[in-house]
Amino acid sequence: MSITDEHRLDVVMNGHVIGDVQHTGKRRMRLRYSEPPSQSFTPLSVSMPGPTGRYRESVLDPWLSGLLPDRPETLRQWRRQFGISHETDAYSLLQHVGEDLAGAAQFVRPERLESVLERSGRLSPLDGSRIAEMLRRAKADLPVSGEDSRQGKFSLAGAQAKIALHHMEGGWSDPSGSVPSTHILKPAIPGMADQDLIEAVTLRTASNLHLNVAKCSIEKFADERAIVVERYDRARKSDGQWTRVHQEDMCQALGIWPSRKYESQGGPNATTLSDLIRRESEDPSEDVQRFVQALIFNWLVCGTDGHARNYSLLLSGRTVRLAPLYDLNSHLAYSDGSGNSLSISVAGVFHADRITVDSWVRFAPALHVEPDWLRNEIDRQRDSLLNAMAAAAASTDIATYDSPTVHRLLSNTADWLERRFKPGGER
Repeated sequence: MSITDEHRLDVVMNGHVIGDVQHTGKRRMRLRYSEPPSQSFTPLSVSMPGPTGRYRESVLDPWLSGLLPDRPETLRQWRRQFGISHETDAYSLLQHVGEDLAGAAQFVRPERLESVLERSGRLSPLDGSRIAEMLRRAKADLPVSGEDSRQGKFSLAGAQAKIALHHMEGGWSDPSGSVPSTHILKPAIPGMADQDLIEAVTLRTASNLHLNVAKCSIEKFADERAIVVERYDRARKSDGQWTRVHQEDMCQALGIWPSRKYESQGGPNATTLSDLIRRESEDPSEDVQRFVQALIFNWLVCGTDGHARNYSLLLSGRTVRLAPLYDLNSHLAYSDGSGNSLSISVAGVFHADRITVDSWVRFAPALHVEPDWLRNEIDRQRDSLLNAMAAAAASTDIATYDSPTVHRLLSNTADWLERRFKPGGER
C-alpha cells in the first residue's frame, strides 16, 4: 500500500466512487469529488455541494464527526480496539467503522474498495440469544461482535446505545461489506423505566397525528427488549435488494460540530433550521410546515431532547427533502411538565410551560409559516393528541407489558394539556 493509500478513504455511494477524503496531517484533511457533473450526482452534504472543487477540514471534520456516536466510552473503546493511541479526528475511526453509516456514503480503505464495488458482503444469521448479547454489550460500550471488525462495521450517531442489523423474511442477520443494515435496535436508556416503550408510543402518537415518522416496533430477544426502528435511509428495490439512501442531520447540513446540537449551547435555533429548509428543500413550503409541526408536537408532549441532530435532510441527486422524524421521546412519562425545557426554543423561550399559543403565532413569520396555519395546527394536534396517544399505547407490542410508565405518560399528558389549555382561555 502506498503512503497515499494509507491516508485516503474512498467515498462510495451505492457502488460508485464519488470522491475521496485525503488525510493530510493532524486535524487536516480534504474532500475531493471525482464524479463528473450530472443531474444524478448526490453530494455528501448541502454544506459541500460539489460536484467540483475541494472542501477542507473546517467543514469536513465536523461533518465526519457527525457520523460517530456521542457516547465518549464507545469512542474510547473503539480507540483501544483499533489501536488508536490518542484522541483524534473522526477520520481515524472511520477507517474502521465507515462502511455502514447514516446515509448512503461508505468510507472505504483502498484495499477494501474492490470488494465493496463488487457488492461483496455477507449476512451472518443471528438468533435471539446472540442479538440479546449484542444489545447487552452495546449498553456496556463493548464491541458488539466477536468477529474481526477491521473490515468495516457500523457507526451510529447519537448518545443512546444501539446496534444496526439486517432483517429479511427469514430473520435477523449481522451485515458486513456492501450489505447495508436495515433496522436500528435500541434498548431502553438506563435509569429511565421502559424508555423504549415510551419512545415507541411517542413515535406512533406522532404518526397517528399524520406527522411523517420512522416506523418502529417493540421486540424481545431472549431476555433483552428493544425498540426496533426501520431505517428511512434504506430502501428495498424491486429485485429484493437493499440500497442506501443519503441523509445528513441539520448540524452536518450547516457545517457545525455535533457538540453544538443544543441551541442553549450555541447550536442552531428554529429560525436557522427553518431558513435552511426553505433554502435547500425541493418543496420548501411543505417541508417548513412539516418541521414546524414537529416543533409543535415536541412542545405538546414535552419532547425535551428534540435538538438539531434529531432533524435531518434526505438527499437524492440535487433533490433535498426533510427526512421523517425519529428519536421522539415524551418526558411526560417521567415528569408533570413543570420546568421542562425544550432543546429548541420558541422565540428564545425554552421552558415549555412558559410558551403560549400567542408566543407561537408571533413567531410564525420567523418560521416562514402563516400565523393562521400555525394556530390551526396547534389546535389540530392538541384536540387529537390524547386519542392518538391512547391508540399508540394500545398497540399489541406495547400493551402486552402493561407498563406503569406508559400509564403515567397518558395521565400526565392529560393533566399537562388541561393546565396548558384551560377552559375559558389559555394560561
